[in-house]
Amino acid sequence: MPRYAVTPDQFRDQMSVLAREGFCSLTLEEFGAAAAGLRDLPERSVLITFDDGYRDSYCLAWPIAREFGMKLNFFICTGLVSGQRIDVFENDTTTEQESRVKFPSLWRSMSWAQLREMNAAGVNLGFHSHSHRNLGLMSPGEITADVNEGLSLFHHHLGIPAKFFAFPFGHFGSYSKVAEEILRGRGIELFFTTELGRTVLAKTQRTFSRIVVHPEDDMHSFLRKIYGGYDWIGDIRKLNYAVKASFSRTLMRESTETLSSMNTN
Repeated sequence: MPRYAVTPDQFRDQMSVLAREGFCSLTLEEFGAAAAGLRDLPERSVLITFDDGYRDSYCLAWPIAREFGMKLNFFICTGLVSGQRIDVFENDTTTEQESRVKFPSLWRSMSWAQLREMNAAGVNLGFHSHSHRNLGLMSPGEITADVNEGLSLFHHHLGIPAKFFAFPFGHFGSYSKVAEEILRGRGIELFFTTELGRTVLAKTQRTFSRIVVHPEDDMHSFLRKIYGGYDWIGDIRKLNYAVKASFSRTLMRESTETLSSMNTN
């Protein structure tokens, strides 16, 4: 199985467990209202999201979720849906190449018409960049150009504003305050990463972690993830990244001071 995919049977079992355990699924709009303090959340709330915009989400995930009354949300890479070449999606692993050959129709992108159909039925749609590049490595000008092109397509084809954004890759280092500022300037209200850990709402919080579900996750692992059994791993990763970032900033400052000193002698 590809690294970021589960089988239809796995997904059906996971939706069944969420329903049996009494979880209330949310739309992005409902989550956004709670983040703004405009509504309370049920004790067991879950936000189920998919990224990119591949057709398996329309053909498989959406019908299965409806079987159990679960709401889905999709973050759309507008370049993918528009049929443009997206470099990161061209570098398939052997497993992904095998899957593309076996299930070619599911590896096509969703169409704008399919996205409009789901949105009309209550599925919320968010933005996932245009080119799926790492925003943490892009200049402000590059980010602005990507965002402008993607949001123009999003608004034109879907007829709705984009208020929610999931960072491509989503791990520590793949986003920045500069990127958030640019996106906020274009109407984005909330941001989502793939940092491991459950979300706890805070009044001023605008960036939220998500829990990635992998094909090797059995039901025991899935339950541990949704009940916080692996939150500590995300905390360690966050601490490790903070230490590395601090070390990098120290090296850069020392290098600047050295150069400055050389320039004045």
